[in-house]
Amino acid sequence: MLYSIENKNIYHSKLDINIAKKASNIILDHQNKFNQNTWNCQVRTSKAIYDNILNLKELHELKINTISHIENYMHLNNNFIDGYIHESWINIYEKNFYQEFHTHENFVNKYYSGVIYLTNDNSEIEFDVSFRKTIKPEFSDILIFPDNYPHRVSPNLNENLRISLAFNYLLCNKTNDSLNLK
Repeated sequence: MLYSIENKNIYHSKLDINIAKKASNIILDHQNKFNQNTWNCQVRTSKAIYDNILNLKELHELKINTISHIENYMHLNNNFIDGYIHESWINIYEKNFYQEFHTHENFVNKYYSGVIYLTNDNSEIEFDVSFRKTIKPEFSDILIFPDNYPHRVSPNLNENLRISLAFNYLLCNKTNDSLNLK
């Protein structure tokens, strides 16, 4: 499904449930390795340990499943771009942890950004400061959106951990939209 707000599309779909369960268990087994971040919010993250956690052998199935959704996002937008998952990280939200409005923009690179939800009872994610679109994600949901789209995570109001995996897909080369077979 695509939500369109101010000419920006948000892709919302489901990962393979078994792959998501396996990834969730792997991350829960290693959650104590993830520390407070240096961002202006409360969240524990893998960012200081791994530049691209999806490159870990144990998460390979999750990476392949994620790439299939990125391909689908490009298909639905009729905008095919060569690229790869450049960086990915785990975010763990304990009770009252949140994330402020931010983007994934970069001065050098252009990305499609995304979030995968690996727990139940997730906090809402809110897009766009002015036009506010709120999504209440469920376990195994994946959201993909342009890197310059402001978003934030509401505080986790319960005792259960909220675990997500964020990623940036580096856009390299635009490909032809169709074949010219004349």
